[in-house]
Amino acid sequence: MPRTPQNAVTRLLQDVTDARNIAPGDRVAVRPHRWLLGPADGAAVLALLKRDQRKVKDPSRVTLFAAAGSSVAADAAAAGITHLLPWPGCEIAQAVREGLVVPGEVAASTLPEIHALGGMGALGLRLPAADIARGITGEPVHVTVPHTARVDLSGSRQPLVGGRDVFWAALHELGRERAVGRALEIAGPGLATLTLPERLALASLAGHGGLFSAFCVADRGLIEEVNRFLSRPCRTIEPEKGAPLAAQGALDLARVSLFVLPPGEATASAVTKHAGVPLQAVVLGGQFGGSLAAMRHLADCLRRRPLAAGLRAAVIPDTPAVLAEAEREDLRERLADAGVQILAPGTAPESWLRPGERALLTTVTAPPGCWRAGYFAAAAAACAGAVQHPERLEGADLRDSKLSTRRPRHG
Repeated sequence: MPRTPQNAVTRLLQDVTDARNIAPGDRVAVRPHRWLLGPADGAAVLALLKRDQRKVKDPSRVTLFAAAGSSVAADAAAAGITHLLPWPGCEIAQAVREGLVVPGEVAASTLPEIHALGGMGALGLRLPAADIARGITGEPVHVTVPHTARVDLSGSRQPLVGGRDVFWAALHELGRERAVGRALEIAGPGLATLTLPERLALASLAGHGGLFSAFCVADRGLIEEVNRFLSRPCRTIEPEKGAPLAAQGALDLARVSLFVLPPGEATASAVTKHAGVPLQAVVLGGQFGGSLAAMRHLADCLRRRPLAAGLRAAVIPDTPAVLAEAEREDLRERLADAGVQILAPGTAPESWLRPGERALLTTVTAPPGCWRAGYFAAAAAACAGAVQHPERLEGADLRDSKLSTRRPRHG
């Protein structure tokens, strides 16, 4: 039987299954390269192992993010898990930073932000706790090979457009009904204009968009960027020529605008459509919303326009490394001077928000009643006290705050 050319996600699944020549629609048993567990979902998995008196088969493939000395850490040791990292709340971002997963690999977790790995040319599988428990003890875990939809990016994006805006624009271009349940392949020359944090933010929304995954085809720029912090080799996975597509579209990045996701909605819409909706709080960060670039942009906005009166604002750096770099650049102090609270990496936004507070967050998931957007829209909202497009802020009467005279410290 002739072999069917494979898309990138199908090729990644082919690497972790014993089945031959897999194709969309096939149900196959997979063995991911890495299993990533947070403290809450890890506790659920460990409870299943304890109930069934099972142990981890290959501890080198399993990482649990939990504080040393915690009850979940003790249960992990009893189950045979030996690799613990102390960064609960920023698991996937830290997994990227630590090189636990590299381009060309497959990882599995119950965490919704596992899909972000598609931004670096890897594949994140979101599985239920029961499947994770079976998988880490060596039992087969089955997934259905998805059909692939592809969007080719071209042109250059506008200065205040981020990765999450590109995701929603791509979904609009295809039509949600043609993308749901499928692997969304992002490629084309325009992809080179997105940095690694922006690609991770783009892919992180796959689950919320109803997709199997969002996968950015790795290019030279991405590999150069990840090689700055990776300590082990990686490989790029590209779709094979002639691989079948369930849907295909093209997106000119110059046409992409800022999006916002209103509470209770499944699809984002233009920020301008909701301009003026008042907000009481803004949280920038968490789940790939708190990159160094995001913190720099917020500080720059607050240098030119003060925080809106009566609005509370907080930043959650994506990882401890981002926080450390922000401190070296004096960003932490500058943001604090402007009235922004700096929370520890991994902090859950809902632990900081007040009950019933109307807030805009940059996270993948959010408490009921909260708006979600990328960091450009979030920074504008922090200054306006409402959902607002940054360009409309620029048209307002801006004034320099005391941040304008500050200079970053180096060393």
